[in-house]
Amino acid sequence: MLRQLSAVKAELAKVTANTVSRVEQDDMGPRGPQPMTIEAIKRVYQERGIMFLDEGATPNGGRGVLLEK
Repeated sequence: MLRQLSAVKAELAKVTANTVSRVEQDDMGPRGPQPMTIEAIKRVYQERGIMFLDEGATPNGGRGVLLEK
């Protein structure tokens, strides 16, 4: 099931499923993903109601995510 979700996200972001998996696991490898790759994956989440919170926007002062209502 998770592999299928990665494939769907990858298709929507126009990247490979392995790229989505590496980015989500914070496994950037020797070069790391291109900024436009991260933005494409982030856009897929945002279009589906996920909000990304910047540093300092959470109760503990860190970054986070919220599901929009």
